[in-house]
Amino acid sequence: MLEVRGLCKSYGGRQVLAPVSFVLPPGQCLGLAGSNGSGKSTLLRLIAQIQRPDSGEILLDGRSVLGDRQFLRRRLGYAPQSAELARELSVERQLTLWARACDMTGPLPEEVLELLGLRELLRRPIRALSGGMAQRVSIAMALLPRPDILLMDEATAGLDQGYGPRLLDWLESFLAGGGSLIWCSHHQEELERLCGAVLRLEKGSLLS
Repeated sequence: MLEVRGLCKSYGGRQVLAPVSFVLPPGQCLGLAGSNGSGKSTLLRLIAQIQRPDSGEILLDGRSVLGDRQFLRRRLGYAPQSAELARELSVERQLTLWARACDMTGPLPEEVLELLGLRELLRRPIRALSGGMAQRVSIAMALLPRPDILLMDEATAGLDQGYGPRLLDWLESFLAGGGSLIWCSHHQEELERLCGAVLRLEKGSLLS
């Protein structure tokens, strides 16, 4: 079970995320909703530890995982709102390097390549990809280590036609198998389909 206790963040003395707390059990999806700039992406980046919180705790099964590389590389998958890829690498090299960073051995998982239609893109350089293709690679990186917990920030935004429904179908199976998901989206139908509960943020604070 993932537990977030009192995570908050300020920049230059301005609070962009007030203390946020929640519990996410296995097999459940928690939605994040709110207007642009409300703090949703900041919250996900804090949980993924791309940025450090000013205060608060992140616990997995009652144990702190702040700074825990094993948790960040094997138990958690994070797909940011905008793909953060190395433009000079090929798709295959990008995925392979990330798989190694996650202590994975063997070939890239065929399930992930098939789900996101990446087999035919493996030799292409990242810089030659469209925005939708780059988004598919970014999602693949989140899925590669077969994590228990997924954080997905507007994952279907800009995806090539047909891949959004495929991803949503896959995520329903992931949840049915005991995975946990935090799903950030502006689309109410996606939140209703996947999420058992939805947190709504405005100006960095949770709405009651």
